[in-house]
Amino acid sequence: MSWARLLGSAVSSAPLPRAVVRHLLFTHQIGMGSRVLVVGCGHGELVHFFDDLGMDAGGLDESPDNVDWAAEHEPRSDFRLVSSPAEASLEYIRNDEPYNLIVVRHLTTYNGNLFCPSSFLATAKLLQNLRPNGWFTFLVHRDNSRPSNCEAHEVSCFTRHLSFFPGTCRVSRFADCELSTIANDWLHLHRHHGEFVVVSLRIPHVALSATEWRRLAIQAAESQVHSCCSWAASQELTYQPALAKRAG
Repeated sequence: MSWARLLGSAVSSAPLPRAVVRHLLFTHQIGMGSRVLVVGCGHGELVHFFDDLGMDAGGLDESPDNVDWAAEHEPRSDFRLVSSPAEASLEYIRNDEPYNLIVVRHLTTYNGNLFCPSSFLATAKLLQNLRPNGWFTFLVHRDNSRPSNCEAHEVSCFTRHLSFFPGTCRVSRFADCELSTIANDWLHLHRHHGEFVVVSLRIPHVALSATEWRRLAIQAAESQVHSCCSWAASQELTYQPALAKRAG
């Protein structure tokens, strides 16, 4: 029996839609014994899911409360706190072995301009912890049910960000929907509330040093004079006056 069949009900009980989970597992060639890191792990639900499938999974988060809660409820996995600035804190995440897959769900530095030095350096720090042919993945949820939440990075922001690093990039989209229980919804069709977007980079089979990853990040940042998108630019304009007011 194949490993896919052995998953049984595990995929059905995953903290993400089944199609997204299958994509993370099979497209990225992740199986029992693989090492997986979830950045922005929250309470560790996805880490717990990977651990139950026989993987060596760990999580990073910027919230001390999240890290404490996850460590208490999932003691088999390693959870660590990411402090600010993230690009400096990520220097110390590596254990004995590199990872097969790094999934980024949230990191504050990615909330702003994806073409700024801190964003590129954070990605470089994570990439240096991948094994050759490993996968780095942005897992983004775009909620279209509330217009205010639609103001965010375009998918092209993530692909262009990753294009400055060596490897092969791919984008996959999955509808985020729920089964309607309203009787007058014809045939109880699914109602789409948004989508999950998976933007992945598979790094080369030849290992790069930490120094080389950093050089690529700095080179990328120096080549960009504008924000990755208009939304990121507006975020910077909002953030700078807030900093000035706080300093005053």
